[in-house]
Amino acid sequence: MKILILFVLFFGELFAMDSVNGINDTDVFPIATILKIEGKAKILPASSIRKHTAIIGEGLLDGDKLIAYANTKVLVTLLDSSKVILNENAELLFSSNTHLRQERGEVYYQITKRSKSNGLKVETPFSIIGIKGTEFIVNFEGDGQIALNEGLVGISSPGTAFELYQAKVLSDFEKYQREQDEAFEAYKRETEEEMAAYVQSFDLQSNKMLRFSSSQNCKEDCEKQVVEDAFSKEIIASFKTYQEILGN
Repeated sequence: MKILILFVLFFGELFAMDSVNGINDTDVFPIATILKIEGKAKILPASSIRKHTAIIGEGLLDGDKLIAYANTKVLVTLLDSSKVILNENAELLFSSNTHLRQERGEVYYQITKRSKSNGLKVETPFSIIGIKGTEFIVNFEGDGQIALNEGLVGISSPGTAFELYQAKVLSDFEKYQREQDEAFEAYKRETEEEMAAYVQSFDLQSNKMLRFSSSQNCKEDCEKQVVEDAFSKEIIASFKTYQEILGN
């Protein structure tokens, strides 16, 4: 009986020590690790209602949320060596190894090539982004923006269909505007119905960006208008800044 009591006490103390040191099965296998912090960042663990200050080298577990504060950038690596950079005031939930949920701010993603069965999804209030391997930026400015520098991503609506305006048509608009600026708005109104496509999902090609906005003129059941366009100077500069952080 004494031997049994001693056995229980010994392993009880060992378990308590492990708990104090934060050692458990899930801690051994984080799904992401913080590589660099410029500024102030905090983590809201899935197992707690209290945030704590993030530190370099800290692992992120399923369900942990990473929060970047003002004037902050945080570099994170995923299990497959993909890189994610949170800009200031960004919030990113690490739901699982294959599912991230961006809840606020701007985040840069450089995702290594993955198999179809292990593809990554990034969820936002305005879209669900399916990724195999690519480099892109998601920004919550306005109703949302996505800019794709490399690769191909699938864009799906979290609700009703998108009212989609493709880049090719916008390029024609730009040419027409240069030729006959005064008639541009009239031309746009006349051809608007021909432009719009109502889709639940579509692919975004590299060197293109999407701008999301509320749509009030839907001819079908939709909530968001999506305009595909070429990169702006600001987007090109943003990619360059993030690549410099990675040392590319």
